[in-house]
Amino acid sequence: MKSCSLSKAKSSLGKLADQALKGRPTVIPRAGKLVILQAYELPDHSDEFDALIQAGKESPHRPLTRKVLAKIWQRGRAWAESTR
Repeated sequence: MKSCSLSKAKSSLGKLADQALKGRPTVIPRAGKLVILQAYELPDHSDEFDALIQAGKESPHRPLTRKVLAKIWQRGRAWAESTR
């Protein structure tokens, strides 16, 4: 697994994303923690996708507005439908 600084990752994000899609993730250290850029396969069933969205909403993070969550949900569902 490759690692790089945040500043390098920002300047080469497209390349790193392409590598991640090919199965080569990148680790980015940040504030004593690790951020991993890797490909993610959406679940085949919309119920699983809905469960992931719900888990994300319930996880500890800065609260998102209903409008933002609705847009995320719509874009995710549209993308999932387009990949079938």
